[in-house]
Amino acid sequence: MQIDMSSTQLRKLLMFILITFSIAIKADNYALQELESWEKNTIKISNSSGHFHKFEVYIADSNSKRKKGLMYIESLPSNHGMLFKFDTPRIASMWMKNTYISLDLLFIDKNQTIIKIHNDAKPLNLKSISSKLKVKWVLEVNGGLAEELEIKLGDKIIFL
Repeated sequence: MQIDMSSTQLRKLLMFILITFSIAIKADNYALQELESWEKNTIKISNSSGHFHKFEVYIADSNSKRKKGLMYIESLPSNHGMLFKFDTPRIASMWMKNTYISLDLLFIDKNQTIIKIHNDAKPLNLKSISSKLKVKWVLEVNGGLAEELEIKLGDKIIFL
């Protein structure tokens, strides 16, 4: 198949591709820069046999940060995550709008106990994921990590 284009049409197409690519890079860079300015904390998840896993987490503790979450982030180191913190326990509802990576969502009650795990939330999905019960925190980590690390219901998070 052959496509005939004038040099003007070709220049316009190349300019369009370049601008589109540039906007995507700027959005990702901006998202990363903004995220790096957020408060961070170290937590560990401890299971009943005493094993634990450490995570560096970005803290989403305001409405604007909770709305933004991990939107536009294209990768997350395996030992990093985002911790959504609520002032009072509530039924939390999450979605994957503008989120490019698969995530595991760990819903955590006021006693720092994991009460629900939603594995492999699909990128860009607008379907609501509910805690169903009241939670104080929601931890987002890379999709598949909860299963890989054998994180289970009843495990505890500990703030370091």
